[in-house]
Amino acid sequence: MVAVISLLVILTHTFGLTDLVTNVRHLQTLVRESGTPGYAIYIALFILATVCLLPGSALVLVGGIVFGPWLGTLLSLIAATLASAISFLLARWLGRSLLVKYVGHTTTFQAIERGIARSGIDFLILTRLIPLFPYNIQNYAYGLTAIPFWPYTLISALTTLPGIFIYTLMASELAAHGLTLAFILKLSLAGLALFALVQAARRYARHKRVDLSGEQR
Repeated sequence: MVAVISLLVILTHTFGLTDLVTNVRHLQTLVRESGTPGYAIYIALFILATVCLLPGSALVLVGGIVFGPWLGTLLSLIAATLASAISFLLARWLGRSLLVKYVGHTTTFQAIERGIARSGIDFLILTRLIPLFPYNIQNYAYGLTAIPFWPYTLISALTTLPGIFIYTLMASELAAHGLTLAFILKLSLAGLALFALVQAARRYARHKRVDLSGEQR
């Protein structure tokens, strides 16, 4: 499995995917000029970036700029959900024993495995809402735990929706109206909403006594 992921990462660098998926202007041009196939291209790039452990933030922003807040949110949510599901299945299908051999010693993997063993679904929900571990790495790590596929996929979709919607909306507003006072106010409100969501998740974790550090006891 490590070889497969390494090959994908090498290919993304060789063909310039890394530069593409982190460059908002180039992405915007590519998707917009592709017409109807642009929908499929957008989703495919999103999935490739996630599977290859590349950041997807530029893609979310482009979704808002090109497709608008509602369609952009829908497409990004579909793409992010498919990407996390594929990464999860890659980890599960290509072999736990091989991946554990190479990354089982890492802090992220060990923390997630212990967290799931202790707190189950609650740990998944909270680590999706609170950015303690890299999101793309989480996808692979959860594939190596005992958590079922469908609950994982549904929870991943629901917990990523607020952030995707806010970033998509802000990108769409900025592209349409520029840097105005109204945009700054909306951006501030969006930031407060995300902050409140994270704090609510932290309070829930304390209430349920979920150890988000995954430290060994």
